[in-house]
Amino acid sequence: MIKSLQQSVQSVIDEGRIGSPVFLRCMVQAPIEAGNAVNGIAALTALANTWMPSALEQVYALDSADETQVTAMVQYAGGQTAILSLNRIASTQEPSVDLVLVGNKGVIYHETPAGQHRLMRAPIVLSGGESLVNLIHQAIKTKQPVKMMED
Repeated sequence: MIKSLQQSVQSVIDEGRIGSPVFLRCMVQAPIEAGNAVNGIAALTALANTWMPSALEQVYALDSADETQVTAMVQYAGGQTAILSLNRIASTQEPSVDLVLVGNKGVIYHETPAGQHRLMRAPIVLSGGESLVNLIHQAIKTKQPVKMMED
């Protein structure tokens, strides 16, 4: 489901319908295992990175004591910002994605599930890179913005 969302949003960006992305808010509720929330927020950060026209500059991240919720604020070199939140829910609950991507000429809104009548069958699969996972762990540990280092 995340891959199809990435492709759908990317096609709108590529068509120029929203102009250049400047702000992203993405909230995901998913039945992930305890201890995997940072990996999930890293995956959301990697997803945001594919849409933003500038390189990631720094991340500020916080988690709850029981890792039920992790939030990251990502700043990009060109001034763009992403606010990303991952909330861990029970495996019996339905996963959801709530996304707003603001461009300099328009906005994309996406909400899944689209309504109470729709059951989402496909699980939300989140996977991100190790460097983002390490960066987010460091931001959570220090409770300070952490700059992205060049590879």
